[in-house]
Amino acid sequence: MAKDVKLSLKARTAAIATPAAEPWRVLVVDDDDQVHAMTRILLRDFSFDGRGFEMLSAHSAAQAADLIKAHPHIPVVLLDVVMESPDAGLQLVRHIRETLGNTQIRIILRTGQPGEAPERDVVLAHDINDYKSKSELTAQKLFTALVGAIRAWRGISTIARLNQELSGLNASLEEKVASRTAELEDSRDALARARDRAELALTRETEAKQELRQFLSMVSHEFRTPLAIIDSAAQMLMMRVEKTDTAALPRLETIRGAVHRLVDLIATCLADEQLESGRIVLQERALKIGPLLESAAAHHRAATPGRDLHLNVGKVPPVWGDPGMLALVFNNLVGNALKYSEAGPVELTVRSDHGAIAVDVRDHGIGIPEGDVPRVFERFFRAANTNNIAGSGIGLHMVRQIIDLHGGSIAVDSRLGCGTTVTVRLRRAPRDKEKA
Repeated sequence: MAKDVKLSLKARTAAIATPAAEPWRVLVVDDDDQVHAMTRILLRDFSFDGRGFEMLSAHSAAQAADLIKAHPHIPVVLLDVVMESPDAGLQLVRHIRETLGNTQIRIILRTGQPGEAPERDVVLAHDINDYKSKSELTAQKLFTALVGAIRAWRGISTIARLNQELSGLNASLEEKVASRTAELEDSRDALARARDRAELALTRETEAKQELRQFLSMVSHEFRTPLAIIDSAAQMLMMRVEKTDTAALPRLETIRGAVHRLVDLIATCLADEQLESGRIVLQERALKIGPLLESAAAHHRAATPGRDLHLNVGKVPPVWGDPGMLALVFNNLVGNALKYSEAGPVELTVRSDHGAIAVDVRDHGIGIPEGDVPRVFERFFRAANTNNIAGSGIGLHMVRQIIDLHGGSIAVDSRLGCGTTVTVRLRRAPRDKEKA
């Protein structure tokens, strides 16, 4: 059993190990040398997010307090309760949180004498993040606890860093706004209010996701109108220069393409956040897949003139789905296919597939490295060969969530340097509702 656990850990971590990455620091506070030795052995086999683990040792609460004061950015501490005194570990928790003011470090109590510190009492009375009995803390559970603690620490640290950066930016903005004319006074006040809301959001860890949703909604609301104005102005200019200065047409087309990409990115971000929070309710009905794909193709032909988009829509029954959500799916997939293939056509094929309706979106572009294919649907993940291509890494994550909500499936088949095919399978509409 132990051998199987060790092998599974190695197999899981080897795929993300990056020897050059700085290891995660874990402070072990325990008066038992065997605990230090065993923990050090286990940490050698652990890796998370391409980084291994480095263990720091303290054999008393006092020694641990000195280490944390000297190294305040340690992510995790594994803390025994009973050391130089029966409650030495709990006193150290108070010292870390109240005296040192360190609210970012994640504290996992790891006790061999639960009777000395009952879990319910300890969790209610002390600012700890996890409670484990040494007898139950297997290698797998230790790995899970450490990964969860590091993710939380990383999120808290990021919020603190952004808060500091935002404060610096605000100071600079205030100096600039103070020198503006009276015409900009209303804009400055609005910025100050937005700044206050952002600062308040960043100080409330528990409300971070809710504040992020509000921010995305604000961006969508504030950006759509000026983007529409820019696009309309570009269209009007194109109509004029067609007769006078055709050399300017490519630049105007570039402007319109950039506007369309920004609108798509805003829509993708909003949809992904709503999907992540479970706030989207599908409005499903029977619909024909052909017009949906034709609309997506027309949109991208306008945004990327000169590129070939081939549609092969056979006679297939209607699918059952939300037209708005499925439009997001296919706009994203076609956009990806165009973005990652500089030449060659993008082909959209619709076919029946064992009672479902399958849509293949195929390009002849750079392809995806074999090792990255299983991770392409992870949020914010981007393949190793896309560093020089703009992207957010949330599009395919959003696409999979929408397809999952529809009860369908999505698969990727790709060869490096030869192109990629993404296949979406959707349910047929019920026969008594096939009226799309």
